[in-house]
Amino acid sequence: MKPRTNFLLGTKILTKQVAILLALLLEVTLVWAADKPWKTKQFQQWDQKELQTILTDSPWVRVTTIQRTWLPVSEKDVAPDPQINGGVRQMPAGGGQAAIRAGEGSWRELNVFIYWQSSRVMRAATARQAVLHGENVDVEKYASEPQSEYQIILRMEDMTPFVQHNEEFFKSSAFLQMKKGKSKISPSHVLYERNQKGLIQNAVFFFPKTGPSGPAVSGDETEVQFSCKIGDSTVHADFRPREMADQSGPDL
Repeated sequence: MKPRTNFLLGTKILTKQVAILLALLLEVTLVWAADKPWKTKQFQQWDQKELQTILTDSPWVRVTTIQRTWLPVSEKDVAPDPQINGGVRQMPAGGGQAAIRAGEGSWRELNVFIYWQSSRVMRAATARQAVLHGENVDVEKYASEPQSEYQIILRMEDMTPFVQHNEEFFKSSAFLQMKKGKSKISPSHVLYERNQKGLIQNAVFFFPKTGPSGPAVSGDETEVQFSCKIGDSTVHADFRPREMADQSGPDL
């Protein structure tokens, strides 16, 4: 009977250890969730630090790199931080010519910033940031305004390829790919946003929310990949719809 007793004792200890581990994992998950301002605070309360988190490290933002296969623009042509639509949208600076000058080889690797801008969280964050910078913006109205299409913003330290090719060209160079549903969606149109000097700051890709068989992004979709061919490289950014949610629910 002793081996049987030892076995039962060992099983109880293992079960207790597993229970403790699960409890710790749950606690870590709750702490992680509690740290997310879009889960715990109304957008009127977001401070600059929280906005920085949303605009750089949230499910609606992706940063990737591609190899630059074109000559970089000159310093005078580098667009400043974007302020458009009455100062509503302000994204973190990409680095511009300063990043290019960091080293002779480093200029070939280019950071690409991709934002799922049609979401309530991103619209509220950019509007709230404008308010903190002294702009007169109705954050609630801007954030809650219905969006008929998904909007994905792409911006880089050097927008030369977008200067060289028009919106129609990039309309045929980009798509959204569903991992679970397997469907692929092309943009309905692409829009360039320019600063006061006329320089291109952002390329905005618009995608329809519905397709021939129903919602473009279904409720059980696990991953949506945005792809865009730029120069000799292709940018890929993976978004996970199940993580893209605020206090009101799914937010695309």
